[in-house]
Amino acid sequence: MFLKTESFEYNGVTVTLSELSALQRIEHLALMKRQAEPAGSDSNRQVTVEDVIRTGAFLVAMSLWHNHPKKTQMPSMNEAVKQIEQEVLTTWPTEAISHAENVVYRLSGMYEFVVNNAPEQA
Repeated sequence: MFLKTESFEYNGVTVTLSELSALQRIEHLALMKRQAEPAGSDSNRQVTVEDVIRTGAFLVAMSLWHNHPKKTQMPSMNEAVKQIEQEVLTTWPTEAISHAENVVYRLSGMYEFVVNNAPEQA
């Protein structure tokens, strides 16, 4: 309703990305905190490529949920987001996940979380 949206095109396919809602921002920050906790106890822990891809897919899935058919088919947002996240992980290339993640961060005013300086694909 109040969330900003933007069309995202990659390789000829267009989807609508939405700004994260307040609840989704809380969910995202909780994920970031959980990921940082092991790093605090083990100074040698490094963020893996898998961590980066999964975090991006989760963020993109939360954004896609607002206009996704699963929004009304699933009993909860979390269940729907998990299924959408699996769709993203199994059908999107990593470059598309990264570019879409940057769009969601920008739409949501979360610039401090942008870790990939790659330009967005037009």
